[in-house]
Amino acid sequence: MPMRLTTHRFAGYCGLVAGHASADEPEIAYELLRADHGNGYATEAARATVDAAAGTGRRQLWATVRSWNEQSFRVLDKIGFTRTERISTDDFGATIWCTIGLRTS
Repeated sequence: MPMRLTTHRFAGYCGLVAGHASADEPEIAYELLRADHGNGYATEAARATVDAAAGTGRRQLWATVRSWNEQSFRVLDKIGFTRTERISTDDFGATIWCTIGLRTS
């Protein structure tokens, strides 16, 4: 179980954005300060965001991850995202699209 951040300082963000996706099937986005990597904060925040999105009736979320970002792939794997065949490329390299189906109540 990850430890919760107990100070009242900024550590990063996590939420849903239209981003490369859409408002009906938004993209999860998160980023932490390097000092807070490896503590489970991204996984905890991403899991809470996915749970909250399911409560809105959405059926699917997306995530886009640069091909070199293994830490982010590990976070997404832990919370149930799967990599798709969709790959976008730009001047900075390849971006892999991941997705998760949501159970709505």
